[in-house]
Amino acid sequence: MSTSIVEASIADLQDALAQGLLTSVELTAKCILRAQTYDFKGLRLNSIVKLNPKAFAEALESDIRRAAGALRGPLDGVPYTIKDSMKSAGETCATGSPALADLIANEDCFLVKQLRAAGAVCIGRTNTPPMMASGMHRGLYGRAESPYNLEYLTAAFSSGSSNGSGTATAASFAAFGLGSETVSSGRSPASNNGLVAYTPSRTMISPVGIWPLYPTCDVVVPHARTVQDMLAILDVLTIECPTPKGDFWREQAHVQVPKVAKPTSFLDLLQGGKDSLKGKRLAVPKMYIGQHDPLAKPTFVSDEVIALYRRARVDLEALGATVIETGFPLVTNYEDDSVTGQPNNVVGFAPDWNGKERRELVAYLWDDFLRENGDPNYPSLASVDGSQMFPRPEGYIPDQYMETKNFMDYPGLVELAKNRNRKQIWDIDGIAEALPALEAQRKRDLEDWMDENGFDAVVFPANGDVGHADLDTNDESARHALQNGVKYSNGNRALRHMGVPTVSVTMGLMEHKKMPVNLTFAGRHAQDSQLLQFAYAYEQATHHRVAPPLTPVLDTDVIPAVRPKAHERTLRPDVREGRQAGELGKGQHQVTIETYVDGVPSTSHANILPQEQGAETATLKLSMSGDVEQPPKPLYGGYSTHVGKANGLVIGYRDDEPPTAQWTSSGGVMAAEKLDLATAHRESKR
Repeated sequence: MSTSIVEASIADLQDALAQGLLTSVELTAKCILRAQTYDFKGLRLNSIVKLNPKAFAEALESDIRRAAGALRGPLDGVPYTIKDSMKSAGETCATGSPALADLIANEDCFLVKQLRAAGAVCIGRTNTPPMMASGMHRGLYGRAESPYNLEYLTAAFSSGSSNGSGTATAASFAAFGLGSETVSSGRSPASNNGLVAYTPSRTMISPVGIWPLYPTCDVVVPHARTVQDMLAILDVLTIECPTPKGDFWREQAHVQVPKVAKPTSFLDLLQGGKDSLKGKRLAVPKMYIGQHDPLAKPTFVSDEVIALYRRARVDLEALGATVIETGFPLVTNYEDDSVTGQPNNVVGFAPDWNGKERRELVAYLWDDFLRENGDPNYPSLASVDGSQMFPRPEGYIPDQYMETKNFMDYPGLVELAKNRNRKQIWDIDGIAEALPALEAQRKRDLEDWMDENGFDAVVFPANGDVGHADLDTNDESARHALQNGVKYSNGNRALRHMGVPTVSVTMGLMEHKKMPVNLTFAGRHAQDSQLLQFAYAYEQATHHRVAPPLTPVLDTDVIPAVRPKAHERTLRPDVREGRQAGELGKGQHQVTIETYVDGVPSTSHANILPQEQGAETATLKLSMSGDVEQPPKPLYGGYSTHVGKANGLVIGYRDDEPPTAQWTSSGGVMAAEKLDLATAHRESKR
């Protein structure tokens, strides 16, 4: 079992919780203390942009269920994060855009509902570029940084919008994270952070209540540190939403998407998983391993990635697989622009469909999302300032190397929404032909090709290299980061547009850059379970994951080896004056309590105000002094709501109660908001 929360598996955490070595409240506090140390200050990794104000309440509820023997399953009490594009009732849902900074979600997205029902504890929201329409462009909260090497990006520049989830999960700020992708925004940060990423077959994981981008491509992408952890969360994440409304591929009626068979429990895939590659034939596209494919676009592959692939090939063959280096018609046919001049080529698309997919389809869906959300300050897309949806500096260096054909006209999308005249997405000309065409091309160029050649999966390095972090200001870095093979994860747009399932797992670190690179297992629609087993076999035979060196174990990360006695529990408050803890709230007095400021123990003073007659809560006012190190001014964009501020975490008064508060202030002396302490609950436990 793990001796700290760093790199701890979900099973490790559950064992510690079950043995009473720590509570869910303590686990939540430990995760936030790590974030305060490495994410909000210090390195300023900037991956968690908003803490969940209900995190400790959710953790306490889990501890109460555990004490009552009423746990809801293997995720009860386990911390996780969600991307800033995912709705959580009462919280902002800006999807990284300054134009939507104060948008309040009316409800939980479907996945958050399921995780809440499973007892998991949401730590907070993770960073993403504006509208998720990029990778490492800086948005409302800036961008996340790499916990492996600050000289390199934590995700691909053009498609890595789940960068916050990648960094936060790798740095053990939570046990797992929810990302998403439209091109490679889930796979890319997973690769750069040595994580397991799963991009599901169409209809497998519900996107209801999540900001869409291109709905033909969008998928939820969970991030975990091991395949077993991925399997543990999939039983919850793959629950089918009762209604198809809001799930594009379930709601559409233009082509039948075959249903994906699921195991009784995804953890059942562990049985036989280690031997699953024995006798399998694996296709490896030559263009992704530095070899020539005459049909492929030039693809950059660094020597370090080639070396990792060669080691991976030996590992795969040792597991009993046959490796065949070959072409990849799914990608080369899709990217063949010799006739159309278009970057995306699908047989059966109307000549103007690519434009409509990036204009009307996006505008109407964003408009629908805002209308259904019902925030009076953002009643529709027409109310949004299009010029602020995806702002970037004038003369921005990376722009000169980007695909201008793929740029989105944000003010134009707002105008389309204003003039839609109640037109629905299903009324857009060409959609009835486009959806069957996408399904047919995947079958023809991938599944039939695999059948004809006897391939069991397509396997390849997730990317050809990693981009430099200074590409905002360095022309050479921008040019390198925007090459084919570096700007996206390998497979580019084709994998998502055709709905190809993949599972990625790390091959280890590049020798010199010390950045991780993943190996991707891709296959047929509905082959998800087998791909998960293939990835598990490779992972268990190699164990190439390395914890990020920039976020080492803190003293507060340690899981006790034996169950602490009540007075010995970690993170326990130190009450030095005033009445005993059990009497707090009965009169006005001052106590000194234990707090942490940016991960460092600090002394704070709290005043317990007189409890009003008949009230069930007492009110606490807290003040703290501390020096605040201001962050450097970003080129553009911003930081999380915590970076550059003093962040405090109050640790609870009694062994069976949660920390009372967390707070943020930009001043040298700060006062928390009034905090309610549940004295009625306290009295009942005496």
